[in-house]
Amino acid sequence: MPGLGKSTLAHGVYNDKSVVGHFDVRAWCTVDQERNEEKLLQKIFNEVSGLKERVSTVDIDDDVANKLRRQLFGKRYLIFLDDLWDTATWDELTRPLYTISSEFQKGSRVILTSRKKEVVLYGKCHSDPLYLRLLRPEESWELLEKKVFGEEHCADELKDVGEKIAQKCEGLPLDEEEVMKVIQLSYDHLSDQLKLCFLYLESYPKDEVIWISSLKDLWSDEGLVEPIDLKSVEEVTEVYVDELISSSLVIVEDGSEQSCQIHDLVHDFCSIKARKEKLFDLTSSFVLSSSSSSDLMLRRRTIIYDEDIHSDNISLLFNPEKNPCAKHLLSCDLSLLPSKVLPHICHLRHLRLLIRLDVQSIMLPDTLLNEIGMLVHLRCLNISMKAKALPPSFSKLCNLETLKVFNYGSNLVLSPSIWSLSKLRHVDTEGTCSVYDSDIDKPTKLENLTTLKFLKLSCLVDSGDIFKRFPNLRTLDFHNDCSAAEQIYFPRLDVLNTLEKVSAKLWCSGSRTHVLQFDFHFPSSLKEVILEGFDLTSDEL
Repeated sequence: MPGLGKSTLAHGVYNDKSVVGHFDVRAWCTVDQERNEEKLLQKIFNEVSGLKERVSTVDIDDDVANKLRRQLFGKRYLIFLDDLWDTATWDELTRPLYTISSEFQKGSRVILTSRKKEVVLYGKCHSDPLYLRLLRPEESWELLEKKVFGEEHCADELKDVGEKIAQKCEGLPLDEEEVMKVIQLSYDHLSDQLKLCFLYLESYPKDEVIWISSLKDLWSDEGLVEPIDLKSVEEVTEVYVDELISSSLVIVEDGSEQSCQIHDLVHDFCSIKARKEKLFDLTSSFVLSSSSSSDLMLRRRTIIYDEDIHSDNISLLFNPEKNPCAKHLLSCDLSLLPSKVLPHICHLRHLRLLIRLDVQSIMLPDTLLNEIGMLVHLRCLNISMKAKALPPSFSKLCNLETLKVFNYGSNLVLSPSIWSLSKLRHVDTEGTCSVYDSDIDKPTKLENLTTLKFLKLSCLVDSGDIFKRFPNLRTLDFHNDCSAAEQIYFPRLDVLNTLEKVSAKLWCSGSRTHVLQFDFHFPSSLKEVILEGFDLTSDEL
């Protein structure tokens, strides 16, 4: 977390009397985002030589590395490299130091501070890194009291106010303005695409635990991540998460990387930046009185979070006459709203630029389901419906990558519409779904589909052939429904050469009169298997 006081603590150690007396020479070099290693070496050389003037480009000695090595020869030295950003700079700055014969290195130390985890782990030599934590409330108050009153104590009548001020610091030893400057430095160091992903953290409420799998899905669904250098979208999102964790902009609890959180001030930073960039708008109203329509039209995405929003207000979003800016939206998320039914005057067909639509909290009537087929730019669709099959109009969603359906019917038939969705990567249905390969005249494969949940298969016949239509599945959840008297077929999954996780549930109506036997065929790529209701014998296990 930027602003925890790494440099302040390092300064305290550097200037401690026992440290000053222990080393022959000391040097402090603030690296920051300086890319000129020779200039940094010149700064270190000037420090250990007793020269305090600032270093300009023209002052750099071509042989500064060798001169620094000779200057440190035979001396016990301490060098602090503050705010180091990358491992390459560490290598360049320490190469002259580590080539000194080991007998002269004894007792010398190079200490670094960095907001990037990979840098401190890379530079680790004599001891493990020290990771600073947020201050506890009582520690924040103690620090503030000492800063304001010195050795004196705060007057009783001011203590309540003082403790409230300390609480506002949210465990950081700096005031909000200073913290924002530090966060800005970390933000500036991110790539342009990662900056966009980082700002999307604001779409989560403050203090909420963020599931990393959910965060990856959000980035992907919003079209923020594209394949890079032969890496898939999933692999790129993994890299982005690692970079944010390494930069300490997100907080990973208890060493687990399944979930994370962000500090309230980081959330505020994202909020300020997102609005400045007109990236998206968190709103509880579509009323245009607070902003000009031209300003709102520049906002690309709208996320509505107010649980008390009224149906009449929602209808403004779906009414182009009353809300002309709606037709410019790229993303609309109504998932945090309580369950509602849209007024009959609502339409979706004018939201032609949408790439993401999340209306799972709203039961969509058939008219709106059919209009979704007009939103041909959709990449992510999350809806609630009550139907026996996907509407035929969904076959026009040629850019759809993620389909999530909460179906109130007994089972949702995805075909034949699904066979036209060649870019589809994830299918997730709350309730079972079925797919039939007899719905099309010629064989069709969904090459990009990697996740399929929750498929319903018949136990009467071997369903293995259907999986040849999804050759690159990595995650599969399916149900086998059967009666107790049926011959049970477990599908051959060894045709799925990239399958990593499978979850299968067997549900039999009536009581079983005999022991069922299964013939399992799994691919060698499989990493996790969950079988529920199969009552396997030890031999089958």
